[in-house]
Amino acid sequence: MYNEIMDAVTKQLSVLFPPEAGYTIYTDAVEQGLSEPCFFVQFLEPSEKPMIGPRYYRKNAMCIQFLPGDIVKPSRELNRVLDILMDQMHRIELKNGRKINGTDRSGRIDDGVLTFFVQYNAFDIRETIQEDGMSEIKVN
Repeated sequence: MYNEIMDAVTKQLSVLFPPEAGYTIYTDAVEQGLSEPCFFVQFLEPSEKPMIGPRYYRKNAMCIQFLPGDIVKPSRELNRVLDILMDQMHRIELKNGRKINGTDRSGRIDDGVLTFFVQYNAFDIRETIQEDGMSEIKVN
Protein backbone atom coordinates (compact mmCIF):
# COMPACT_ATOMS: atom_id res chain seq x y z
CA MET A 1 0.00 0.00 0.00
CA TYR A 2 2.88 2.40 0.70
CA ASN A 3 4.13 2.34 -2.89
CA GLU A 4 0.58 2.87 -4.14
CA ILE A 5 0.19 5.96 -1.95
CA MET A 6 3.62 7.27 -3.00
CA ASP A 7 2.72 6.75 -6.68
CA ALA A 8 -0.61 8.56 -6.24
CA VAL A 9 1.04 11.51 -4.48
CA THR A 10 3.79 11.88 -7.09
CA LYS A 11 1.21 11.55 -9.88
CA GLN A 12 -0.88 14.33 -8.33
CA LEU A 13 2.21 16.51 -7.97
CA SER A 14 3.22 15.93 -11.59
CA VAL A 15 -0.25 17.05 -12.70
CA LEU A 16 -0.08 20.19 -10.55
CA PHE A 17 3.57 20.92 -11.34
CA PRO A 18 4.37 19.31 -14.70
CA PRO A 19 7.91 18.25 -15.63
CA GLU A 20 7.49 20.23 -18.87
CA ALA A 21 7.36 23.39 -16.74
CA GLY A 22 10.73 22.48 -15.21
CA TYR A 23 9.62 20.78 -11.96
CA THR A 24 11.31 17.58 -10.80
CA ILE A 25 9.91 15.13 -8.23
CA TYR A 26 12.28 13.00 -6.16
CA THR A 27 11.38 10.09 -3.90
CA ASP A 28 14.96 9.07 -3.14
CA ALA A 29 17.99 10.99 -1.90
CA VAL A 30 20.00 12.80 -4.57
CA GLU A 31 23.77 12.83 -4.21
CA GLN A 32 24.62 15.12 -7.13
CA GLY A 33 22.88 16.88 -9.97
CA LEU A 34 19.86 18.25 -8.13
CA SER A 35 17.51 19.92 -10.61
CA GLU A 36 15.54 22.81 -9.11
CA PRO A 37 12.70 23.69 -8.73
CA CYS A 38 11.97 20.30 -7.22
CA PHE A 39 9.92 18.31 -4.75
CA PHE A 40 11.06 15.63 -2.32
CA VAL A 41 8.37 13.18 -1.19
CA GLN A 42 8.76 10.77 1.73
CA PHE A 43 6.86 9.00 4.48
CA LEU A 44 7.22 10.07 8.11
CA GLU A 45 6.87 7.22 10.60
CA PRO A 46 3.96 5.25 9.16
CA SER A 47 2.13 3.25 11.79
CA GLU A 48 -0.49 0.55 11.98
CA LYS A 49 -3.09 -0.32 14.61
CA PRO A 50 -5.08 -3.57 14.64
CA MET A 51 -8.85 -3.15 14.63
CA ILE A 52 -11.71 -5.64 14.93
CA GLY A 53 -11.33 -8.72 12.75
CA PRO A 54 -8.96 -8.57 9.78
CA ARG A 55 -8.94 -4.75 9.67
CA TYR A 56 -5.92 -2.56 10.38
CA TYR A 57 -5.81 1.23 10.55
CA ARG A 58 -2.73 2.66 8.87
CA LYS A 59 -1.52 6.19 9.54
CA ASN A 60 0.50 7.35 6.56
CA ALA A 61 2.08 10.68 7.41
CA MET A 62 3.93 12.23 4.49
CA CYS A 63 6.31 15.11 4.01
CA ILE A 64 6.57 17.00 0.72
CA GLN A 65 9.45 19.47 0.52
CA PHE A 66 9.73 22.08 -2.20
CA LEU A 67 12.94 23.86 -3.21
CA PRO A 68 12.22 26.81 -5.54
CA GLY A 69 15.73 27.21 -6.89
CA ASP A 70 17.32 30.52 -7.78
CA ILE A 71 14.47 32.90 -8.53
CA VAL A 72 13.97 36.60 -7.88
CA LYS A 73 11.16 36.37 -5.30
CA PRO A 74 11.35 32.93 -3.68
CA SER A 75 8.94 33.77 -0.85
CA ARG A 76 6.12 34.49 -3.32
CA GLU A 77 6.79 31.23 -5.16
CA LEU A 78 6.84 29.29 -1.87
CA ASN A 79 3.51 30.86 -0.86
CA ARG A 80 2.00 30.04 -4.28
CA VAL A 81 3.09 26.41 -4.06
CA LEU A 82 1.79 26.13 -0.48
CA ASP A 83 -1.62 27.43 -1.63
CA ILE A 84 -1.75 24.84 -4.41
CA LEU A 85 -0.71 21.98 -2.11
CA MET A 86 -3.29 22.96 0.54
CA ASP A 87 -6.07 23.11 -2.07
CA GLN A 88 -5.17 20.16 -4.27
CA MET A 89 -3.60 17.50 -2.03
CA HIS A 90 -6.81 16.96 -0.06
CA ARG A 91 -7.53 13.74 -1.96
CA ILE A 92 -5.49 11.26 -3.96
CA GLU A 93 -6.63 8.37 -6.12
CA LEU A 94 -4.86 5.02 -6.09
CA LYS A 95 -4.44 2.93 -9.25
CA ASN A 96 -7.36 0.69 -8.28
CA GLY A 97 -9.65 3.75 -8.16
CA ARG A 98 -9.80 3.96 -4.37
CA LYS A 99 -9.69 7.53 -3.08
CA ILE A 100 -7.97 8.55 0.15
CA ASN A 101 -8.50 11.90 1.86
CA GLY A 102 -5.51 13.92 2.98
CA THR A 103 -5.93 15.12 6.55
CA ASP A 104 -3.92 17.26 8.95
CA ARG A 105 -2.47 19.31 6.11
CA SER A 106 0.01 21.92 7.25
CA GLY A 107 3.07 23.70 5.95
CA ARG A 108 5.99 25.80 7.03
CA ILE A 109 8.70 27.75 5.30
CA ASP A 110 12.22 27.71 6.74
CA ASP A 111 15.39 28.96 5.07
CA GLY A 112 13.83 29.08 1.61
CA VAL A 113 12.40 25.55 1.75
CA LEU A 114 8.69 24.75 1.95
CA THR A 115 7.82 21.69 4.02
CA PHE A 116 4.25 20.44 3.60
CA PHE A 117 2.79 17.73 5.83
CA VAL A 118 -0.25 15.58 5.05
CA GLN A 119 -1.67 12.27 6.28
CA TYR A 120 -3.30 9.69 4.03
CA ASN A 121 -4.78 7.36 6.62
CA ALA A 122 -6.72 4.30 5.54
CA PHE A 123 -8.09 0.97 6.65
CA ASP A 124 -6.44 -2.16 5.31
CA ILE A 125 -8.21 -5.51 5.29
CA ARG A 126 -6.10 -8.63 5.35
CA GLU A 127 -7.28 -12.06 4.45
CA THR A 128 -7.13 -14.48 7.34
CA ILE A 129 -5.86 -17.97 6.76
CA GLN A 130 -8.28 -20.63 7.95
CA GLU A 131 -6.50 -23.46 9.66
CA ASP A 132 -7.82 -26.97 9.31
CA GLY A 133 -9.65 -28.11 12.40
CA MET A 134 -8.80 -31.35 14.13
CA SER A 135 -10.43 -34.26 12.37
CA GLU A 136 -10.37 -36.57 15.36
CA ILE A 137 -9.64 -36.31 19.01
CA LYS A 138 -9.19 -39.15 21.45
CA VAL A 139 -9.17 -38.62 25.17
CA ASN A 140 -8.10 -41.27 27.64
